[in-house]
Amino acid sequence: MATITARPNTQAVESKQGAIIKKRSAIPTTRSAFGDLDNKLPGGVKADKGGMLRQKAATNLRKPLATKQSNVPVKTRVGSKTDVPTKPTLSKAAVQKQIAPKKLLKPAITESPVAMVMGTPIKEQADCNVFAIGLNPAIENIDENDSENPQLCSEFVNDIYHYMLYLESEYPIQRHYLKDTGVKGRMRSILVDWLIQVHHRFNLLQETLYLTIAILDRFLQVHQVPRAKLQLAGVTAMLLASKYEEMYAPEVSDYVYITDKAFTQSQILSMEILILKTLDFSLGKPLPLHFLRRNSKAGQVDASQHTLAKYLMELSLVDYDMCHVAPSKLAAGSLCLSIKLLEDSEWSPTLEHYSRYSKEDLQPVVCHLAKNLKSADTNTYQHAVKSKYSNSRLMKISQIPEIKAPLVSELAEQAANHKL
Repeated sequence: MATITARPNTQAVESKQGAIIKKRSAIPTTRSAFGDLDNKLPGGVKADKGGMLRQKAATNLRKPLATKQSNVPVKTRVGSKTDVPTKPTLSKAAVQKQIAPKKLLKPAITESPVAMVMGTPIKEQADCNVFAIGLNPAIENIDENDSENPQLCSEFVNDIYHYMLYLESEYPIQRHYLKDTGVKGRMRSILVDWLIQVHHRFNLLQETLYLTIAILDRFLQVHQVPRAKLQLAGVTAMLLASKYEEMYAPEVSDYVYITDKAFTQSQILSMEILILKTLDFSLGKPLPLHFLRRNSKAGQVDASQHTLAKYLMELSLVDYDMCHVAPSKLAAGSLCLSIKLLEDSEWSPTLEHYSRYSKEDLQPVVCHLAKNLKSADTNTYQHAVKSKYSNSRLMKISQIPEIKAPLVSELAEQAANHKL
């Protein structure tokens, strides 16, 4: 697999060249309006300097059109006045009956309509919102103070996450999906570790990395890829994720360069078409970051706890044994372990309500996350993630002493007893 080398920054040069704007010539033209186009205007219309059309006899437009006299003789009507039928006189009640508006008949409904909530058919109104607080006073309404901020979408934020839970079930990842293929789980770990380095070198968004791994896993579980094309599938998945998430996505030539020209642009574009057809152009799978932000708001956590949860989630990307864990469950388990290590607090009823997982449901995920956290010092496939989170921009979260607490070792030893 190709190593990542430094590339000269040509973007700044291109931006300077792109800033050169040619000035329009200020030399006036003597061409008459529509004259050179062989499209002369009628005699009564002239063209102004500003391009507005003007008519000399504008008042003629306001006069009614005169009807031409017809040469067809009009046949006079023969008959007396008594021949004209007279309207029958109506009573007062009959007149009021004609004037009264007609009532619109409502169509008869034979069956009760099925409500459609964010793409999911639900028959009972109580099931329309799985995040309904109900009568439990221990659950806090985390959106009650957000009504004045339209960007927080407090009126339908619960419907959004309800729909994301539905999409999560629509695009699952099978457990050990590489079992009957020529690609091993270790090869996937090497590829994901390299993609994390490429993502960090391109300085892309966090959503791009998670969507890259999601596209890659969904593609590999339904389409067998030879070992020689595994890296090609990885960079193409990142290309698609960049187009989906980034405002300024890297070009195809950048991915050719980052692979040390192991693949051509035509190969990457052909693989892009294959992935899109295989996934039926459905790339909107929810990401663990989406659920983590909601859970962090429900738990009122600080920046260090949120960053540690992101570190735990990114360590799990390399772990092939955790690729089938649902994004919502992975986010909830990461935050559960984070607040346990940094604050020594329990999983509150509010967090259980908004994450849809209890502490018992998250115990297997927490143990496997602790196993990855403990092996980060020795596992070569996790060095890129650990080095990334040792930066001061990410609060050097991979170097804090709390992640080496005895609780981490205890939970890591229990990982073998908990099946994901």
